[in-house]
Amino acid sequence: MDTRKPTGALEFDSPSGKRQSREVNYVLDIRDYRGRAGYPWLVIAANPQLSVYALWLWLLSEGGKNERGESWIKRRRWLFQDPNVAKGTGGQANADGKDGRAVKIMRENPTMSARNLVRLLKENGIRRGKDWVLKHKCD
Repeated sequence: MDTRKPTGALEFDSPSGKRQSREVNYVLDIRDYRGRAGYPWLVIAANPQLSVYALWLWLLSEGGKNERGESWIKRRRWLFQDPNVAKGTGGQANADGKDGRAVKIMRENPTMSARNLVRLLKENGIRRGKDWVLKHKCD
């Protein structure tokens, strides 16, 4: 049984200095948003257990403004996935244990391009792609 409350309280001081409180809803019925631009996002968020194909079929059956392609769904679905759950058959994050060293090398060379950073990392025995470098350059 889910014991979480469907609402919460937001308390803040207004610009005039008065203490104010507002109720914040955590639960909504996505059916109320059918036909609106944000509806496909809500369907994806509410159904993380469904495959991309199943989500696509559902949105297709809804018709109208809600039709989205599979690639559109794939590009946005990750936003609503649990970061602590392993995804698919992809590799394990930091499998070789060299991420920390790679980030240190990238910090020491802040003006170097991503392509040159990949080369530099490879020379230091760290194999990372350009996408990884771009993603972790600011770590």
